[in-house]
Amino acid sequence: MRRGFTWGAAAVLFALVLTGCVRTTTGQAQSAGPPSSGSGGSKGTTTSATAAPSSSTTADGGTATIATMTVRLPAGTQYAVESRDPGYEGCLQSASFACEGKILDLREAAAQGAINTPSASREYGWYPGTDVPTCIGPASDPGEASEATGSTVVDSGYAPVGPKKAEYGRFQETCQDATENNQLRMWWLPQSKILIVEHACTPELDAAFDRMLASATFS
Repeated sequence: MRRGFTWGAAAVLFALVLTGCVRTTTGQAQSAGPPSSGSGGSKGTTTSATAAPSSSTTADGGTATIATMTVRLPAGTQYAVESRDPGYEGCLQSASFACEGKILDLREAAAQGAINTPSASREYGWYPGTDVPTCIGPASDPGEASEATGSTVVDSGYAPVGPKKAEYGRFQETCQDATENNQLRMWWLPQSKILIVEHACTPELDAAFDRMLASATFS
């Protein structure tokens, strides 16, 4: 297995070390959003956090600010600004899905040359790590998912994120545990160095992410 930058390494490469409780920002009700509200997976909302990614949140109606981008969160989700457990930083969490997707500020890591640049034209283009990604899904969170065995681009181009255009890709992912095979989507803003990934796509989750990204504003 390759080793290097991982989802968990975000706590080192993007983060400020601090102490305190895990902070999350909860989305407010929107029509047709993901059902139910809650903290998400068992690991994503633990206490005694030790690190935070280079992001911030506000409590003004369920928005999250990541680097220069502010978005309104889908109903029933929280953005994990801090996590004691590597792999959960930047996760969008719901009661039924510990990491529906990630929003990551990759400015520092990209400047250090510590990532694979996201791209809709390569196999694992949605994954900035240098190790093997895992197949995150509703029943396979970042700490439990099996390793991916393949990732095929099925759609690519450009898609709006607020007023900006992002490099966009949809991927068919295969996994060591075939029950975890899924599709996922990515949006990459190369100038802002912000990566958005939607794990284990469904029509409902697609719609929720599209609404969230349509709400994006930039400072």
